[in-house]
Amino acid sequence: MKFVSTVAPAWEADKRPIYGGFFWINGDGAWPIPKEAYSMNGAGGQQVWIIPSHDLVVVRIGNFRGSRHVRSTLSKALEILMASVPKRGDVRTTGN
Repeated sequence: MKFVSTVAPAWEADKRPIYGGFFWINGDGAWPIPKEAYSMNGAGGQQVWIIPSHDLVVVRIGNFRGSRHVRSTLSKALEILMASVPKRGDVRTTGN
């Protein structure tokens, strides 16, 4: 986990904290998830985000056909998940 989520030296030198050890990382906070998160991105807009602090893996499987809305839709879904899924160790009560 530490290797894949650590900024690769060339990307560090360019001051672009978005690529680690063979995984993309959220080091610049471009996605509405913790900066510690990292992802595998595949053909057709497929993505797998790993968010350790929430014990969460988010998988987007679909066919990207040039739609400009894929990123904004995924971004909104991630934002909703972060509000809904507690951090590891957090205890939330519903009041019931």
